[in-house]
Amino acid sequence: MQIQVVNDLGSLAFALFLLTAVVLTLVLLYRKLRGRRIRGIAWAIFICLLVYAILLVGVSLTSETRTLALGTDKCFDDWCATVTGAQSLPKLSAPPGMKLVAVTLRVSNRARQAAFRPSQPRVRLALASGEALAPSAVALHEFETQAGTQQNLAKRIMAGDSFQTTLVYDVPVVTREASVVLLEGPALLTSVLVGDENSVFHKKMVYPIPTD
Repeated sequence: MQIQVVNDLGSLAFALFLLTAVVLTLVLLYRKLRGRRIRGIAWAIFICLLVYAILLVGVSLTSETRTLALGTDKCFDDWCATVTGAQSLPKLSAPPGMKLVAVTLRVSNRARQAAFRPSQPRVRLALASGEALAPSAVALHEFETQAGTQQNLAKRIMAGDSFQTTLVYDVPVVTREASVVLLEGPALLTSVLVGDENSVFHKKMVYPIPTD
């Protein structure tokens, strides 16, 4: 099964907003250089910003968390990834009060001809407390001494190819379950795209995993 993450409408809305804001700003600068009144244009720019902000936040607040089963591909254009499993690593040393959890991913390129390199792929481990953990480079290095070198999630992948890789997280020892969140795309840009999963206040698609 595949879940396609598409946000063409969000990209279009942002492009229209940006174009409108740029045109209004140029008009404002022109009128100011000519010594003309700019109050009306300034208000138009403010209203444009306000409307977009309301749209951005409003769409996010009406979103809902979506649970994905392990093995379900989440696709960003032709680049797809999924969580295939997770396990604690009791035999590896962890910082005090923490334990190590390994999350295994399968990454694929479903294009027929073109190779693809994802843009800033990110895998976060979301805890019940609301905290989102990034992978631990130190823990991964220790894991690799036993399991071998893991593939870089952001590597270029040929059409039709796939690979498996593992990320390791430092998790509070009391944690019994968590959720994996897969994101792709420039973090700054996607945070202001209407309807994008990474936009402010927007709920995420998650893969629930045990951490025992």
